[in-house]
This record gives sequence, C-alpha cells and structure tokens, in this order.
Amino acid sequence: MTTEFPVDGWEDIFSTVTSDPHDGPPAYIIALKRTNKIILTSLLAFIMVAMGCVVTIENFKVVLRRPVGAFIGFGCQFVILPLTAFTLAHILNLETAFALGMLITASSPGGVTSNLYTYWSDGDVCLSIVMTTVSTTAALGMLPFNLWLYSRSWTDSSQAIIPYKNIVIALILILIPVALGMLIRWKSAKIAGFVTKIGSISGLLAIGINIIINGVVNPKMFTSPWTLWFAAAALPLCGYGLGYTIAWILRQNPKQCRTISFETGAQNVAIALSLIAVTFDGTPLFNDLMTYPSIFGLTLILEALGLVAMYRIYFKKCQKESGDNDEYEAVNMDEGTEASKNTQHGKLENLDSTENV
Repeated sequence: MTTEFPVDGWEDIFSTVTSDPHDGPPAYIIALKRTNKIILTSLLAFIMVAMGCVVTIENFKVVLRRPVGAFIGFGCQFVILPLTAFTLAHILNLETAFALGMLITASSPGGVTSNLYTYWSDGDVCLSIVMTTVSTTAALGMLPFNLWLYSRSWTDSSQAIIPYKNIVIALILILIPVALGMLIRWKSAKIAGFVTKIGSISGLLAIGINIIINGVVNPKMFTSPWTLWFAAAALPLCGYGLGYTIAWILRQNPKQCRTISFETGAQNVAIALSLIAVTFDGTPLFNDLMTYPSIFGLTLILEALGLVAMYRIYFKKCQKESGDNDEYEAVNMDEGTEASKNTQHGKLENLDSTENV
C-alpha cells in the first residue's frame, strides 16, 4: 500500500512510501511528511491569495497585450534550463540516477515560490503569476518532450510517466487563490494590503518549515557526493543568471528582468518528485533519483533568499544615496537662492547710490 502527496511544494512530499513499518521508513517520518503536506499546502495557497491581492485585471491586460516577457520566460524555462542541466550533468559526469534527477527537475515548470521572490524583490508580480501559469500548463507537453530529447544519454525516456493529475492540481492551486486575492483587492484595498503582509510572513514560515523537515526526512542527502551538491547549487544560479541576462539583452526593464530571473531558476520541485515517484518506485534508481530534487529544493531557496537580500541592501543604499543627493541639491538650491538674493540686494544698493549721486 502506498501513499501519494499530490501537492505543489518544494520538498520531498511526493515520494511514495510504504505503510509497513518493517520495510518502509519509520512512522515519525511518514507523520512528518503528512504534516508537511498539510502545512505547506495551506501556506502556499494563502501565499497565492496574497499575491493575488497585489495585482488587478488591468495588470493582466497589460501583460497579455505585450506578452514578450512571458515568451522570454517560456524559452528560458523550457529551452535554456533543460539544456543547461544536460550540459552540467555531462561536464560533471554525474551518475545515471543523479543526472536523470537533475534533468527531470530542470524540465519541470516554475514553482509558486518564484512569485514570492518576485514580490520581495519589487518585480512584476503579475508577469510572474502569468509565467507560472503558462509554464505549468505548457509542462503538460514540454516536460515529456524535454525528457524524450535529453534523457536518452542515460535511459529509455519512453517509460517515464508524466504526472498530469498533479500538474493540473498545481495549476488549480495557482489560479483559484490568485482569483480570490484579486477579489479581496477589488472589495477592499486596505484588507488586501493586510493579507499581502501576512502572506509574505507566511512565505518565510513555509520556507523555514520546509528546510527543517526536509533535512530530517532526507538525512542521506547531506552525505551525497560533492559533484551532486555542486550541480544542485549551480543549476538554480545558472537559471537566475541566464534568465536575467537574456531578458536584459532583449530589452526588458529591470522589474521584468528580476521576474524572469526567478521564474527561470525556481522550479516546481514537487512535480519532479511526483514524476520520479510514479515512474521509478520500486527500481534500484529510486532513492538516488530523489536525492537531486531534494538538494535542489534546498539550494534554490537559500540562493533566492540571498539574491533577495542583496537586492534589498542595494535598494536601501540607492534610496539613501538618493536622499543624500536630494538633501545636497536642496542645500545648494537654498544657498543659490540666498546668493541670488544677496546679489540682487547689492545691485539695488548700488542703484540707490547712483541715484543719490
């Protein structure tokens, strides 16, 4: 008997586990996974409600009238990132299971957390939601296509079972909460602002819970080869960097560049784990296949938070410099005005003296 967890998240909550305590994981591990599932599903849904509270129908109209950013994101997610994963796997000479895990992860659609990182970095939240929705829908075809194209170096990709049901569930978990958030904003901007703040805090809470439980549930990942850790750390960084660079080359504004960057690097790890669970359960490769997505889920979160922190520090520095410059200009303006007054006063005095003569 097996238990599946079709939830849009970032952790190993999709892995199929046996309920027999003699040949499966300890009961507390199963309990942790189920608890993680419930908590993260609830928090992720609330996060998407919060993201819906910062966008309007007009925002979506603007994005859809000029869908250049969405097309760039699509290309980065389903062309650039899988090719990058394929190249890195060969350069690092990863074992078959690790390489396949990396490829499956890179071929998965964008995750919900990208919307949160976009919000924290003052990106285009509306574009982020559109890109996440488009990539999740496109994954119904692009995920099997990329596996067919690249995985032949290691295995027969025709045996892969695409988790269409879980992809559809992920799509629903994006659209319905966002629509609810937009409705809240339409009814009350004040309440929408409050929900957004709480949703942002919930995002941090969800990330913290994920990191802690993921470490407890998957302790073996900490003893994995350095090449696997390097690959898991390099892929999201490549995604963030290439996404931003390509968007910049194609003349997108900084807000859109940051958005496309996070959408490219932050994949939906849960979809990858689901595919592995339903395709490779019971095979010798199963445990090793699950390792890469689990490590990737950890590194992409830490790296994304690092990038957000760097942006916030840079933004505050720019604000401070802008404030100093404004103050300097104001002082100069005051001094200039005073000097002008003195000059005019002097001219008047000279004029009076001349008239007296």
